[in-house]
Amino acid sequence: MKIKPKKLNKGDTIGVISPSGAVKEKKMFENAVKYFETRGYKVKTAPHVLDKKGFLAGEDSHRLSDLENFFRDDEIKAILCSRGGYGAFRILSDINYDLIRNNPKIFVGYSDITALLCNFFRKSGLITFHGPLFVSDFGKDRVDEYTEDSFWRIFGESSEVPLDFPNPFEYHCIKPGKTRGELMGGNLSIICGLLGTPYMPDLTGRILFLEDVGEPLYKIDRMLMQLKLGGVFEKISGLLFAEFSSVSNSDSREENDLAVLDIVSGLAGDLKIPVGYGFPAGHSDKKATFAVGVEYFFNSEEFQLQLTEDYLT
Repeated sequence: MKIKPKKLNKGDTIGVISPSGAVKEKKMFENAVKYFETRGYKVKTAPHVLDKKGFLAGEDSHRLSDLENFFRDDEIKAILCSRGGYGAFRILSDINYDLIRNNPKIFVGYSDITALLCNFFRKSGLITFHGPLFVSDFGKDRVDEYTEDSFWRIFGESSEVPLDFPNPFEYHCIKPGKTRGELMGGNLSIICGLLGTPYMPDLTGRILFLEDVGEPLYKIDRMLMQLKLGGVFEKISGLLFAEFSSVSNSDSREENDLAVLDIVSGLAGDLKIPVGYGFPAGHSDKKATFAVGVEYFFNSEEFQLQLTEDYLT
């Protein structure tokens, strides 16, 4: 059963947690707080939001308690994650998913937060949102206009469905076609890390969305082949790639003659489902906010991504 969170209104409280990596830029954190307060929202930060333990935002138990306590907190209407990094995997098996189900809230993030987005939906039915991070995106001196517009378009009081997403800036159709399905996925490395575990989302009949950052071409190729060999591409109804940004350079001239689009086209070109590349929703500055777990119509040839189901109550 799908659980849809309530709409966000001016004056509501937004909670901020750090379930993954540690916040490194305190000034950006303060910028983000001011950004939301200026827009008319209250901001409540978790007790351990600025904790650090190596590459983690503090102890696993503290990151878990912050997450669960903010879902318990009736004052909080939406939860944003400070940044990605790594750490969500470490708390997946300990989360009280009944608590999430019984206290639905808007929950937003991307990158490492993919693990939480997928499993809140898989294990509690909560519709989640792939979208900007509190510090990484809203903490900049100037928030990207596309990112900002998409975020408030989804959560603003005037939100209506069906809702078309703007055409991507550099979009490529790899396999033309049209399909309908629930949109699921996120960061490629995270999805591959979940494969074979009880926390891998069921992708049968769904439109799979993938993105990543800072990976060399051979690793992107290997991870996509892992999904292909694992039968994932045989289950899905459509495949939509965001940009693979900041691809690591190689000393190999043969590799540098390739582009991510070549890798993706080679691996997905023989699929019998709609496939497109370039939706701005990855690690680049411009990123769309979209609901995970609700149904969309996807036309890969002309790029049309349209919500066909309500995502808020």
